[in-house]
Amino acid sequence: MDQYTDSQLIAMLINSPKERKKRLIEDFNQRFGLSADDIRDKKHPLHMSCPRCKTQGNESDAKGRYIVAYGYADPEKTQRRFHCKICKLHFNDHTNTIFHYKKLRKHILPFLQRMLDGVSIRNTATDLGVSPTTIHSWRQAVLQYIEKNMHLIQGELPSTGITETATREFKPSRKGLPTHQTIPKTTQTIQFHCDRQNHWRVSLTSANTLKSRKQMIQGETQVHVNETSATCRPTSPADRLLFHTRNVQRLDKQFSAMYRNMRGVAQPNLLRYALWQCLLVQLSRLNTKEKLSTLLSICL
Repeated sequence: MDQYTDSQLIAMLINSPKERKKRLIEDFNQRFGLSADDIRDKKHPLHMSCPRCKTQGNESDAKGRYIVAYGYADPEKTQRRFHCKICKLHFNDHTNTIFHYKKLRKHILPFLQRMLDGVSIRNTATDLGVSPTTIHSWRQAVLQYIEKNMHLIQGELPSTGITETATREFKPSRKGLPTHQTIPKTTQTIQFHCDRQNHWRVSLTSANTLKSRKQMIQGETQVHVNETSATCRPTSPADRLLFHTRNVQRLDKQFSAMYRNMRGVAQPNLLRYALWQCLLVQLSRLNTKEKLSTLLSICL
């Protein structure tokens, strides 16, 4: 399959029958290196560590190391099992990763590729030959890892310099809430911040007051210079080139378009999808393999 490009492999996967899908998924995983050893090397590049107590594999006492090999986690003996002597936890290469407790873990990489391409849950399920419920649970797991590792996505904004800000408010949403639970009477506000070095940050706040749709802020942008709002409107061409908000406007419009296409998102996931949009902006300058590798590293 080396003669095919990544996009051709995906196209073949979409248009193939069920049995051929399995073979193409194997080829896709081999191309991007999906194995227990690769996952272990990505998650623990220096030493194996315990997921519970964070004990390092190189730490030892007089009787030996604290983390020892403890057989295999699968009948094929391809996935090693480990034991922590400190907290008595048994774990393997997939513990606390996107592959943990996934029977269809070989489908994860093609799923991540489809998610990066912006394909819907239903179409992704059809392309990979799995149920939409499974794809939905995988997407929520990816968003949870993104929120957990948001420090890998967001950069520290400097206290001096020019910072762009975009503000957008959202009304309470019934989506994702149980039928017996009432809609919270709060207005949620998403703010995107970025500087001229493309360092991004996202903040989510909630107000106890409930605004009407006409009163809500929709994509209001502002420029801050040395953490002070630039109230005067730039008039000269040089000022307009310097004090622009093009970067944050693009991100805000992309997030708004995604929100409309999904017909709103559940309020607990609002920050996660905002972080997802920031991640897509950062990955836009990478090739397909680098995008997939970066997203996979966040989910480990």
